[in-house]
Amino acid sequence: MTDPSHLREQARKCRVLSKTAIDDELVEQLRIWSVELADEADSVERHAAESEGTSYRSRPDSERV
Repeated sequence: MTDPSHLREQARKCRVLSKTAIDDELVEQLRIWSVELADEADSVERHAAESEGTSYRSRPDSERV
């Protein structure tokens, strides 16, 4: 599984680069990548949270904290 903190760092780098880029197409591509990377990080975190919840619920005899 991909590390969400790594994805967020890559998104941040794209945002920083987009502020210094001159070419309009490059600025737009960097913006798109930054959004996609942040979305992917959210998705990875959501999937991890759902997996933890599912594994907990799949054990009916486990104690609830």
